[in-house]
Amino acid sequence: MTSTPDGACAEPVRAALTVDGRRLSYLDFGGPGRPLIALHGHFGEARTFARLAGALAPDWRVVALDQRGHGLSDPGPDYSRAGYVGDAAALVARLGLDRPVVLGHSLGGVNAYQLAARHPELVSALVIEDIGAEVRDDLSF
Repeated sequence: MTSTPDGACAEPVRAALTVDGRRLSYLDFGGPGRPLIALHGHFGEARTFARLAGALAPDWRVVALDQRGHGLSDPGPDYSRAGYVGDAAALVARLGLDRPVVLGHSLGGVNAYQLAARHPELVSALVIEDIGAEVRDDLSF
């Protein structure tokens, strides 16, 4: 993977997996580094993490998911926390990643917390940005 002068990755690979008949798109910024799954906020998409991936390369391999109903991913039958968490878990399994770090921004932060809580065997560490540790509101989409 190469970086552009502004820190963005030059050529991430766009790929997809199928979960319950729905297409979930993701960007794999590649490289030999430690894996980091990136989950964007409401109305965001995987490309949100392009500059970060460039800044972290080659020490980190950033894989950013277009969460259900965002970017190039199909809409989900619902926007429940269980749905979002299942999608992220499916991505980790599909890529065969061994306990990646999970980064979440806003909505993605809530999903990252829940992924780690429901599937601690899948996550080695969390980086949460722009969301509190306690969420009392309904954050479904």
